[in-house]
Amino acid sequence: MAGEDLYEPLVYTPLAREHFRNPRNVGEIEKPDGKGVFGDPSCGDYIEVTIRVNPEENRLTDVKFLVRGCAGAISTSSIMTELAAGKTLEEALAITDDDIIQALGGLPQKKRHCSLLGLQALQQAIGDYLLKRLLLRDGIMRALKKRFKCPNLFRLLSRSR
Repeated sequence: MAGEDLYEPLVYTPLAREHFRNPRNVGEIEKPDGKGVFGDPSCGDYIEVTIRVNPEENRLTDVKFLVRGCAGAISTSSIMTELAAGKTLEEALAITDDDIIQALGGLPQKKRHCSLLGLQALQQAIGDYLLKRLLLRDGIMRALKKRFKCPNLFRLLSRSR
């Protein structure tokens, strides 16, 4: 029956419960190389992801998150940071919501959408980093800083997202 799935018990795996109770990599990187946000802070789950990148290797050296949400959102965001840290940008962008769910040993059907929260913010953080790098490479950022005499332009751009 259609209504039966409304009463499906929310049974989390032991690993998902562990990541909910003791989430890894919680916090915010000071002066991050990239920042991504996803969700709506006024009405539901919301996440911010900050990253640090080794530019010579294009590798994520640190991934941190701040989240407001349910057990599913917290545990999937936590495991996402573990999956992404140490990967190249290309490898990190290849992570899927199924990878996150599988790494936790599964999620209740009604909570599978939570796996997208951290993933979307991670992808935005990587995009933010790549955009800044492109602007620097092309000299656009240096020209803007000089023209507007704004040494903190990176920080201002990150806040506007």
